Amino acid sequence: MIEALDHPARRLLVIAIRIGIIAWLAIVLLAAPACDTAAGGLAPEGLAPPDGIDPKDPKIERSTFAVDVTGINTIRVDIPTGRVSISQSAGEATLRVTEIILKEGLNNEALTTTHSQSSIIAERSFVDHSRLDIESSIANGLNTTDIAFDISLVIPAGANIEVFMDNGPVAVSDLVGDVEINTHNGAVTVRSIVGDVVAKTTNRPIEAVDLLGNLDAQTTDADVDMRLTPPSGGHVIASTTEGAVRLTVPKTTAAALQLTASGGAIAADLNGFVLTGVSTGDGLLKAVLNSGGGQIEVSTSNNIIEFAGM
Repeated sequence: MIEALDHPARRLLVIAIRIGIIAWLAIVLLAAPACDTAAGGLAPEGLAPPDGIDPKDPKIERSTFAVDVTGINTIRVDIPTGRVSISQSAGEATLRVTEIILKEGLNNEALTTTHSQSSIIAERSFVDHSRLDIESSIANGLNTTDIAFDISLVIPAGANIEVFMDNGPVAVSDLVGDVEINTHNGAVTVRSIVGDVVAKTTNRPIEAVDLLGNLDAQTTDADVDMRLTPPSGGHVIASTTEGAVRLTVPKTTAAALQLTASGGAIAADLNGFVLTGVSTGDGLLKAVLNSGGGQIEVSTSNNIIEFAGM
């Protein structure tokens, strides 16, 4: 069920989606690519499954609706557990939501009640009319780990993106605008972004490729892969533990470079850069690239850092 409610100076869209039972370890959506593959996968001829309760798995219901993003400069997504995918493409803004109950032991009557009480809400912020907030409302009796939301948002024009999640993967692509992602136990993928990116997670990898802007990437126990063009005087900061880090920047990049691999190794191809102030040590490389001006700091432990120009 979708409700559209008028509010002074804002539009409120509420999705009330029926949901069902599924075991935590069986959530395909938390590990699958950003297409909807949960419980039944793609419909015939490669089409996305239709809205409504999945006929093969009544534990899942999907809903799609248009979102008014007129005058929106920032989109903030704040949900507990699930997956978020955001991209920019021509056409109207659309939001597709798949909602899944993870709690077991609910009978049909309890499921019906839970269906009606759980929702995703998209509304303009009360404190900033130019910000769209996408948040979850969870049925009474459910913990945040009892429910998962798979959110796919497509917007027609650039906007700044903020994503806050307790657990789950995030993907943002083909976007003009700054991106900030804070999650746990979920891979982060950012591709083809014109703007600054902050990407933070734990225990899962970060991939940031084809970026034009500053980057701050932080994770633990996982790899970080980066290919980007930082702005003049800009910065690239990346850190992990127990994971490999791979960074490629243009050979024209001017920055102070510091690579630190505690207990690990460094493989740096510096051909094509004008170098000064080069110093090396055990798991350490410092150099000034093309007279400096910006900052590149990369660190890991017990693994390798690979650096190269393009």
